[in-house]
Amino acid sequence: MAGWVRCSGGRLIYTRITRAPFMAWTDTPRGQALVRSVAQHIRFSLLGKERAARGILWRELAAAISNEQIVTLIRTEVDAYLGRLDELAYADGLPRTGVNLHRLVVVPRVLLNSAAYRSIDTNLSAQPALASLEGGESLREFFYRRLIAEMHAAAARAEPSPKQPLAAGHDWISVGVNSDFVWRVPFNAPAWAGHHYVLELTREPITRAVRKTVAERIHGFEQSLTSLSRIERNDILRRASGVPD
Repeated sequence: MAGWVRCSGGRLIYTRITRAPFMAWTDTPRGQALVRSVAQHIRFSLLGKERAARGILWRELAAAISNEQIVTLIRTEVDAYLGRLDELAYADGLPRTGVNLHRLVVVPRVLLNSAAYRSIDTNLSAQPALASLEGGESLREFFYRRLIAEMHAAAARAEPSPKQPLAAGHDWISVGVNSDFVWRVPFNAPAWAGHHYVLELTREPITRAVRKTVAERIHGFEQSLTSLSRIERNDILRRASGVPD
């Protein structure tokens, strides 16, 4: 199944939305609740009220997302996604090490995705086509979270490495992605497991020897991070987010 986002030339590019993720979401408790709410206002449908409600919600979302201004904003957010790692890499308390005057930092995906969600919500929810959706906050939340999931999936499919990195702003590159490490167990929010390994760009060249050492350090992190307790993981996220004790 084609994704909403693809990776080309080391950068993420928005393509289009597809219906399958929406249909899967309507089978979740939050999606079902919205479908039933819309179905209550349908007097009659040969295909069934809930099926008709799904069709209404999908057509409404697809029409809103096809708005030229919204497409431009989505493309901007997708292009900026990995670039947010540039600032997050300097956050306090993140696991890091040095490789020949290049810093290698572990940036949890929950930090990246939280920053992306805030920006997407702020910029897109202000657009009338999305602000006026009959599906309201639930439908917007589905779209924003799915867009973030699609951006991560595109980055993960690219399999960034020290030899084939992804651009992550002006001063950093992503040289590895972990999609499974559990940083938190949220009560009612996406887990957003995993992290990026980002390498600092400096005046010092990234030689073959540096790439080899970076790969070794990444392997070391993959082993050592698993020993962190839940409290230690939460503390890393708290410090990186700037939350006081």
